[in-house]
Amino acid sequence: MAEIIQKLDNRRAFIDALCELAEEDKDIIFIIPDVGFNYAEKFEKLYPDRYFNFGVTEASTAIIAAALSLSGKKPYLYSMINFVTFRVHEMIRNAICMHKANVKIIGVKGSEKYSFLGFSHNLLRDDEEIDFLSKLPEMKTYIPETPEETKNIIIKSYQEPGPVYIRL
Repeated sequence: MAEIIQKLDNRRAFIDALCELAEEDKDIIFIIPDVGFNYAEKFEKLYPDRYFNFGVTEASTAIIAAALSLSGKKPYLYSMINFVTFRVHEMIRNAICMHKANVKIIGVKGSEKYSFLGFSHNLLRDDEEIDFLSKLPEMKTYIPETPEETKNIIIKSYQEPGPVYIRL
């Protein structure tokens, strides 16, 4: 695969779009396994009953997101790429993709935001998670480059039922 380059930090555009959608849709839930980020405070402040930080429990968090989805909720699962893709690959495959669960997975590329934390928090190849996620049944993947594109993809993916992965 070709090198994937994202020039801007799209996290603010993501959380702004998610908050706009959550204002209209009370079924949207925002889930973080341990890692927070400053912009997430906006969602937590606006919708405290729909914001969950489950701590260092990535596998359980993915299962909970799938279960919430299958009960009619619309979970958005956010963390560094390694935590929401590699560590939970089997849960994504079995609980999310095989059940066509409407879970939106948001991964932040560690090598840009968390490089000081080492290889456990970072990709070894630019396309590492895209390579295996794109092969999962029902999974759609998106890599927005700009804040405008990020907002459009968040809105588009909200309208698409089923599993989605978005790299910020």
